[in-house]
Formats: sequence, structure tokens, C-alpha cells
Amino acid sequence: MRSRCRSVLVALVLGVAVSAAGAAEPRPSAVPSPEDATTRWSTKRVFRVHYDSTPSPVPLLALHQWTIAIADADARPVDGATVTVLGGMPAHAHGLPTVPTVKELGGGRYLVEGLKFHMPGAWVVAFRIKAGARVDSVSFPFELP
Repeated sequence: MRSRCRSVLVALVLGVAVSAAGAAEPRPSAVPSPEDATTRWSTKRVFRVHYDSTPSPVPLLALHQWTIAIADADARPVDGATVTVLGGMPAHAHGLPTVPTVKELGGGRYLVEGLKFHMPGAWVVAFRIKAGARVDSVSFPFELP
């Protein structure tokens, strides 16, 4: 059963990463940040998400945290969201080695604690965001040396 759950999780993460990579250009918005490695539109362009890692850059073999900032398409901070963390190494077909927790900080900011990347290579961290009736996902692919 655990193997099946892990396979479903990896498929979900891969699906989110592929959807985000193949999506069209973001619609115009008041959000000032350009699309980059740490700032992305969610798959359906419902949310704009930015993360900062502490420590930075993202470390290998160390528990650490990310602070994510979530804004809507009009650049308003999104408070009261339920944020689910998914992730893993698509090429290795496994998820994260830890179960990160999320705590709301206010002003559209959320603290993600307990992230750990245990080996070098290509990783994806994805967030499923539910705020009221709005639900969308965003993924952040990156490479650890």
C-alpha cells in the first residue's frame, strides 16, 4: 500500500511539474516579480508564489525551511490558505525523505519547515494551495550539486 501511495505522489509531482513547464505565458497582473527560479505562477495562474530558503542556497543533507509568499492575480496577499507540500526526485521516482509542515505567518506568507534533500540531482518541490474556492498547484524544479 505504501508503495502505491508513493507512486501516486510521484505521479502527481511529475504532473504538476510538466503542467507548469508547458503552460502558456502568465496573464498580465500587478505582481511585480518576474518569473524566475524562486517565483512562479501556479498552473492555472490563480496564485503567484515566491520562496526563500533558510539557509540559502538550498542545502544538501540538512533540515531547513522555506518561507513562501502567495499572492493572487491582482497582487493581493493570500491569507488563510491550506498549503500541502509535495516533492521528490522525478528521475529516481521517489518523494521527499521528510514530511514538511506549513504554518501561516500572515500577510500571505507561510513557513515550510522540515525540508531535506538527501542526495544531489534534480528535485521538484510542489505546493497545492487551497484558498476559499480557489485551488491550484505550483512547482519549483531545481538541481542540487
